[in-house]
Amino acid sequence: MLDLQHECAWIGGDSLGSNGFTKQTQAQSKVFRNDVFNNVVMGSTGSFRHIDLLRYSSLLFNGVDFYTGANLDHKYMVTKFIPNLIKLFDENIKHMKPEDKGTNFIVCAKNKVFEVQTDYSVLEPLEGYTAVGSGEYAALASMYSTKDLDISIPDKIRIALESAEHCVCSVQRPFYIMSTNPEEKTRIIS
Repeated sequence: MLDLQHECAWIGGDSLGSNGFTKQTQAQSKVFRNDVFNNVVMGSTGSFRHIDLLRYSSLLFNGVDFYTGANLDHKYMVTKFIPNLIKLFDENIKHMKPEDKGTNFIVCAKNKVFEVQTDYSVLEPLEGYTAVGSGEYAALASMYSTKDLDISIPDKIRIALESAEHCVCSVQRPFYIMSTNPEEKTRIIS
């Protein structure tokens, strides 16, 4: 969710791993700071193999140097990030057909929010917020209903996660909420 006042973006996620029949809370969060750029945060759904690759790859953002003012915009995401992502998944996910290797996830960089879809489409929502995963509908509805309320963005995200947890059996605490501003501490809600 964009925070235009503080020129950053926020993201939140739950910790449940589920195959639709069984569930288990995982130690690694589904939202995380990129290992290369600490002002890029991501959140993913789907396989934890995808999440691990997104979290630890040093290849996704090559050619971007935030310190010289390079812009991580929609064009960069489509022309640089996505080809790097496809290569990463092709080389490191062996159990799936190439056309099935994509996953749905969110990338927040500085004050930008992007959603990458399973077919590698890149969306940049005008509303400044999006959601992915099994709790997507409940979270989107909650973010819409709180968008004009005078509460902090981390609280709006917490309420969205609580709404998803209440309505969707595959969403469960602890929740992690973090910002693209590396000085903001990650909030953990048990």
